Amino acid sequence: MLRNTADRPSEAGTDPAEPRSDPTLTTLDRGLRILELLAGDDAKAGLTLTELGRTLDMHRSTLFRFLATLRARGYIDRDPITDRYRLGSRVLTIAGAFLDNLDLRHVARPALQALGDRTHELVHLVTLDRGEVVTIERIEGRHPVSLQTGVGARRPVYCTASGKAILAFLPPEAIDRILAQGMAAYTPRTITSPALMHEHLAEVRRLGYAVDDEERIEGVRCAAAPIFGHDGTVAGAISVAGPVQRTPHDRLRRLGEEVVATADAISRQLGYMGPSVSATATESHPVGVRRGP
Repeated sequence: MLRNTADRPSEAGTDPAEPRSDPTLTTLDRGLRILELLAGDDAKAGLTLTELGRTLDMHRSTLFRFLATLRARGYIDRDPITDRYRLGSRVLTIAGAFLDNLDLRHVARPALQALGDRTHELVHLVTLDRGEVVTIERIEGRHPVSLQTGVGARRPVYCTASGKAILAFLPPEAIDRILAQGMAAYTPRTITSPALMHEHLAEVRRLGYAVDDEERIEGVRCAAAPIFGHDGTVAGAISVAGPVQRTPHDRLRRLGEEVVATADAISRQLGYMGPSVSATATESHPVGVRRGP
């Protein structure tokens, strides 16, 4: 059995309760170094006992006992043909538990605050719940917009930028199910036709962001982009809202690019490894909305 003598009182009678300058466990540290090495880019094909020992500067017999312990716990595997070691499925279990327990609001808040500081406008973070978007964080801008969208507020998906940003990246059957709940007109600019909404969502996917062009509240425009979780599904969306006087269509396009960049950064923090959503709009109107009846 491997022992870490640094954890025992010295022969001179040192009090074990006395704090040490280095509180780390040497044995545990060496085991973690093995895992970190096997997780590196140079270990995609696995590493042999000799390669591990050379890099870690560990004696072959000592290293073998570390590897045997990690194998027994499922943290590493050994290929019986190539005799190479690689990470085991137990590592994925631990990583998945970490990713699943990430709190979206906690992770996103610094980026939301920075977005508000750059744009000076109202910023929202929302998630999807039972066919509606729910605000879970709100950052006031320097020029607050008087919107009744505090934390916990619920809004339709089809006439809000954040709702459409989420809706566009859902499976087709989920989109149809949500739109079938009804598409009442909030303003003359609300899209109320499922067919037109599907066309609109295709444009949202192309641009990477959605807009609300006075579709829920007259006089207010918003741009929003989706946030993706580690499993590639939509975890939420962020939006920036401003009055039409400060948000002409060319600025709305720039806000779209801002929310895309911010949403991408948050997605990476959540463990998303897929392609970044790119805002590449060049038209004078950021999203070509075709109005419903």
